[in-house]
Amino acid sequence: MKRLLTCLAFAALATLSARADEPQSMTAQVGDIAFESGDAEITLVPIGDKFSLSASTRGAAAWPPPKTRVDRLSIVCDGFVDGKPLVLDHKAFERSTCDVRFEKGTRPMGGSPEAEYRLDKDSAENRFEITRANGKVYEGTFSFRLKDDRGGAAAVANGRFKVEDRQL
Repeated sequence: MKRLLTCLAFAALATLSARADEPQSMTAQVGDIAFESGDAEITLVPIGDKFSLSASTRGAAAWPPPKTRVDRLSIVCDGFVDGKPLVLDHKAFERSTCDVRFEKGTRPMGGSPEAEYRLDKDSAENRFEITRANGKVYEGTFSFRLKDDRGGAAAVANGRFKVEDRQL
């Protein structure tokens, strides 16, 4: 019985420590799409001086999954310092260690997206900035120029985020 209570207490503690203190959000205009993501669809994973920030259309994390299409935005780069602001300009994104992807219209329950866009590393529009860091909560802005395999382009403008590092 004591072992069971210890296990339950540990599980409760782990759940509390992973509890979200701040609701997350991410918005941007991606081409003609108003992209909006909610708390459950955003993940920030900093590892050393690198980070991965990914988000899906609001409601995509629901069960059962939505029957509508789901868009996904992913930003991966280096230069991250835990608890500090960060500015990555177009020069930082020219390096091969930084990448941005946008998957438009991934079909429900898996499947291929309608279109896939990747970072146009030559664009001077590429920018990612953490303007406020408060503990494990980060706020900032971003803009990018993306392109697909056929040469089509999509601008990512007015990007804003508020995310939390929720790793244990």
